[in-house]
Amino acid sequence: MHNVERDCQHRRTENCALSLARDPYRVYRRSNVVGHVWHGDVLHAVCRIANGVTVTDEVGGHSSMWFRIDHEGKQMWVPGIRIRPEQLENTALPSCPE
Repeated sequence: MHNVERDCQHRRTENCALSLARDPYRVYRRSNVVGHVWHGDVLHAVCRIANGVTVTDEVGGHSSMWFRIDHEGKQMWVPGIRIRPEQLENTALPSCPE
């Protein structure tokens, strides 16, 4: 996981948590959050989509790409804007089935 806020790159506080979503096609807000992780946590993506809800980070970057992960025994989604930029170009990762 990648948090663009430098102050949060070394804090594991509630305020610095990054949200994991239930559905990448629904608005990325509290009602769609099913888990949290922090900067530097390693997650393993299963597949990706390119047409989810667009998420904008704290410095104005944005992406509609989402990655499905298995975390704590559940399927969850990570917005692409929360992934290090060089990892977004992982073309070996398959597209998720519809």
